[in-house]
Amino acid sequence: MKRIFIAIDIVPSPKLKEDYELVRYRMRLERINWVQVDNLHITLNFLGDTEEEMLPDIMDRLQDIANGKQPFGLTLRSFGVFSSLRDPRVIWIGCDPCPELVQIKKELDYCLSGFGFVPENRAFSPHLTLGRVKAIRQQNQLAQLISLYKEVVFQKQPVDRIVMYESKLTPEGAAYIPLQVSFLKSPK
Repeated sequence: MKRIFIAIDIVPSPKLKEDYELVRYRMRLERINWVQVDNLHITLNFLGDTEEEMLPDIMDRLQDIANGKQPFGLTLRSFGVFSSLRDPRVIWIGCDPCPELVQIKKELDYCLSGFGFVPENRAFSPHLTLGRVKAIRQQNQLAQLISLYKEVVFQKQPVDRIVMYESKLTPEGAAYIPLQVSFLKSPK
């Protein structure tokens, strides 16, 4: 068994890195597990523990989906939390609406359902997870940061690939190992 997820890689711009470090610094007294800046990504599907025998077939289908898509761009904007400011669980950077990303997600959900993976009931909300909140005392500080970054564009991100990762949990945090990179088809 391997712990698997499928994602869009993000290459953080200098602005995104700077703002991310500022947020981390301002929230440094809170109990938050921060994602390493070089591990930022948009998760399309989290498969969890997956039988290794299934992976080659899933990889083939993932490549088929990528082959049918053109590269596109997305805009990373705003800062927020899941579930609420009163009880934050995840701190994130959002993504402007992107029909190409939604279409890839729909096709992946359909494809993966054939392997027994059940699509999530909630609507797809593309985002970069910055940190997972364990405990927080100063919701006001977090509210100020959300307000400060409400409409900030962190970067425009070209998307030309979908990546299947294995996630290995370590005492230092999760290590992401790319198992397959499926490039979107470039226009001829």
